[in-house]
Amino acid sequence: MKKGIFYAISFCTIFTVVACGGVREEINRTPLKTDQAGINEVKAEEKPKTQDVELTKTARKIEMTVSQIKQTITKKNTEIELKLELTNNSTQEQGVGANDFRIEADDGSEYRIDGTKINFGDVVAPKHTLKGSAYFTLPSTIKQVNLIYQPENKMEAAWKLDIK
Repeated sequence: MKKGIFYAISFCTIFTVVACGGVREEINRTPLKTDQAGINEVKAEEKPKTQDVELTKTARKIEMTVSQIKQTITKKNTEIELKLELTNNSTQEQGVGANDFRIEADDGSEYRIDGTKINFGDVVAPKHTLKGSAYFTLPSTIKQVNLIYQPENKMEAAWKLDIK
């Protein structure tokens, strides 16, 4: 019994020493050469453009204002963040979320929110305001869109937005 325990401990010790004691590789310490023009091009491409706007519509006694449009242009897509302020002017709580909005592009295509980002949505108490962002991803070729508020089957408000 004692020999079995001794052999087990010896085996574990040898295994640990062999597994943890690796061969050290020589690290190449030569400085990396960078293509500065390529880096600047990527930085310029990803820099967001921001437009401050005050576009207000009312539907279901909710005053909805698009207050800012932020665009980040990549090689293939334009990522859009729409900052919205929603004020409930009714006497009852109302649920509003980014999923109630969609975009119709100038070419007739329809786009829903980007579900990979954190979009707004909550129940708004009477006389309170909900502020949040809705995110969309569009092809770079699109220059004008309609933001549509459609919580059910009927369109209740629309904004014409220019993508610059």
